[in-house]
Amino acid sequence: MAHTGPPPREVLDGFSTSYAVACALFTDVEGRVLLVKAHHRDHWQFVGGMVDKGESPHEACARETKEEIGLDSPTGELLVLDWVQHEAFVAAPMTIYLFDGGVIDDPDLIRLQAEELERFGFFPPDEAASLFPAAHRERLGLALEARRTGKAAYQPSRRPV
Repeated sequence: MAHTGPPPREVLDGFSTSYAVACALFTDVEGRVLLVKAHHRDHWQFVGGMVDKGESPHEACARETKEEIGLDSPTGELLVLDWVQHEAFVAAPMTIYLFDGGVIDDPDLIRLQAEELERFGFFPPDEAASLFPAAHRERLGLALEARRTGKAAYQPSRRPV
């Protein structure tokens, strides 16, 4: 007789789990990259955050954009899918979805989420990459290339740093 319910616990325990993060690449009309600086981190990051239970990465990106910078902006195409084996602040791998947020014509429309973020800035791509932790710098170049070519990039895990 075929099994019709969920898999047994011993089967499920053998499957990989990961946290999901959804973020967006925004640029200004000059091609500079938007980054935000959280109060609780030493580095800059893309607009975005963790995907909530029951939420798709695409929906999470739109929600985080609205929460963090106050823009009700449609989430564009997936640019990079990045799987990170080890990240210090979570106990499982992370799957990072980086979507195209588009171009922000008027930076004065940005309303920063003061409880979480201390500032934002638009940076030339090389400078923006240098503001990320070393293990995450490559993601920006992949995203810009994917935006240019229309072909999403997959970045498998790098060794923990």
